[in-house]
Amino acid sequence: MNKSKIGILAGMGPRSTAPFLEKVIDECQRQYGATYDMDFPEIHIISLPTPFYPGSAIDSAKMIEALQRGITDLVKSNVSLLSIPCNLAHCYFDEISEVSQGIPVLHIADALYSFLPPPPSTVCILATLPTLESGFYQQRLATKGITLVDSKVLREKTTALLPVIKAEGYHSDRVHALWQEIIIEIAKLEINEVIIACTDLSPLTTITHGYSITFIDSMAALAVKTVSEYLRQREELP
Repeated sequence: MNKSKIGILAGMGPRSTAPFLEKVIDECQRQYGATYDMDFPEIHIISLPTPFYPGSAIDSAKMIEALQRGITDLVKSNVSLLSIPCNLAHCYFDEISEVSQGIPVLHIADALYSFLPPPPSTVCILATLPTLESGFYQQRLATKGITLVDSKVLREKTTALLPVIKAEGYHSDRVHALWQEIIIEIAKLEINEVIIACTDLSPLTTITHGYSITFIDSMAALAVKTVSEYLRQREELP
């Protein structure tokens, strides 16, 4: 009997893997009332080390090789859908899809559509420089009539925060201080809705330091899409 199985290519960064899995489990409970162990999906997870160093140029050839190796290993485990909780990895979405052997690969930016404010509206984005430069968020938001705002200062502060998260974790005083600086910069832009387009930042979205900010979390959106696609496949597969 065929069976819907979720493949997750995570580990980019390593601290984002567990929070994404928790969100997927939460979505199983929310979307179809999963309760007992047997109610939850079979999930294959690879926490993939990748050659990404915040603030440094990416060796695209090495990055593609790592991503394709991870996808190939998940395909070998007979998963029926692929989910990648890393925005930067989606800069190489075409190369990833080349080795998926027809298994659907969910796009993290597409998963965000139902969470966006109605047009016309303006949102801010927090993302790594490669994600911003790839333009896949800008292209999608433009078709929805949504204006995207970021700033040089936000880019710099986001880039500075990421290695501290990787080194010290989310309970670090230094992480919280840098995050507060980012919140203050967002407040200066007078924008209340912010897309979190870096999954390393997702666990910080509960901290607003008293400012009125609505975070639109790409990781949470991808978890919703992952479980809804799992359910669709479960109903369709014989």
